[in-house]
Amino acid sequence: MIEIILNGSVYPIPDSTTVGELIESLGLPTKGIALALNSEVIPKSSWNERSLSPQDRVELLTIAQGG
Repeated sequence: MIEIILNGSVYPIPDSTTVGELIESLGLPTKGIALALNSEVIPKSSWNERSLSPQDRVELLTIAQGG
Protein backbone atom coordinates (compact mmCIF):
# COMPACT_ATOMS: atom_id res chain seq x y z
CA MET A 1 0.00 0.00 0.00
CA ILE A 2 0.99 3.59 -0.64
CA GLU A 3 -0.59 6.85 0.44
CA ILE A 4 -1.62 9.69 -1.84
CA ILE A 5 -3.21 13.02 -1.00
CA LEU A 6 -6.74 13.00 -2.43
CA ASN A 7 -8.53 16.36 -2.30
CA GLY A 8 -6.40 17.34 0.69
CA SER A 9 -6.75 14.11 2.71
CA VAL A 10 -4.41 11.14 3.04
CA TYR A 11 -5.83 8.20 1.10
CA PRO A 12 -4.30 4.68 0.97
CA ILE A 13 -4.24 2.83 -2.35
CA PRO A 14 -2.59 -0.38 -3.60
CA ASP A 15 0.86 -0.08 -5.20
CA SER A 16 0.82 0.54 -8.96
CA THR A 17 -2.73 1.93 -8.97
CA THR A 18 -3.48 3.94 -12.10
CA VAL A 19 -5.55 7.09 -12.19
CA GLY A 20 -8.29 5.13 -13.98
CA GLU A 21 -8.31 2.46 -11.28
CA LEU A 22 -8.56 5.16 -8.60
CA ILE A 23 -11.58 6.71 -10.32
CA GLU A 24 -13.21 3.28 -10.62
CA SER A 25 -12.50 2.38 -6.97
CA LEU A 26 -14.17 5.62 -5.87
CA GLY A 27 -17.28 4.72 -7.88
CA LEU A 28 -17.10 7.92 -9.91
CA PRO A 29 -18.37 8.27 -13.47
CA THR A 30 -15.74 8.98 -16.09
CA LYS A 31 -17.82 11.82 -17.52
CA GLY A 32 -18.19 15.15 -15.80
CA ILE A 33 -15.00 15.10 -13.76
CA ALA A 34 -11.52 16.51 -14.20
CA LEU A 35 -8.38 15.32 -12.47
CA ALA A 36 -5.18 17.14 -11.60
CA LEU A 37 -2.12 15.19 -10.51
CA ASN A 38 0.51 17.29 -8.75
CA SER A 39 -1.08 20.45 -10.23
CA GLU A 40 -1.07 19.04 -13.79
CA VAL A 41 -4.39 18.29 -15.49
CA ILE A 42 -4.35 14.70 -16.75
CA PRO A 43 -6.39 14.03 -19.89
CA LYS A 44 -8.86 11.13 -19.65
CA SER A 45 -7.03 9.40 -22.49
CA SER A 46 -4.05 8.93 -20.13
CA TRP A 47 -5.92 7.82 -16.99
CA ASN A 48 -5.39 4.09 -17.54
CA GLU A 49 -1.69 4.52 -18.28
CA ARG A 50 -0.72 6.96 -15.51
CA SER A 51 0.34 5.21 -12.29
CA LEU A 52 0.19 6.95 -8.93
CA SER A 53 3.22 7.29 -6.65
CA PRO A 54 3.50 7.80 -2.88
CA GLN A 55 2.53 11.32 -1.78
CA ASP A 56 1.09 12.26 -5.19
CA ARG A 57 -1.45 15.05 -4.84
CA VAL A 58 -4.69 14.24 -6.64
CA GLU A 59 -7.46 16.80 -6.99
CA LEU A 60 -10.81 15.66 -8.38
CA LEU A 61 -13.19 18.28 -9.66
CA THR A 62 -16.82 17.72 -10.61
CA ILE A 63 -18.10 19.72 -13.51
CA ALA A 64 -21.45 21.29 -12.69
CA GLN A 65 -23.80 23.39 -14.76
CA GLY A 66 -24.60 26.79 -13.48
CA GLY A 67 -25.63 30.18 -14.53
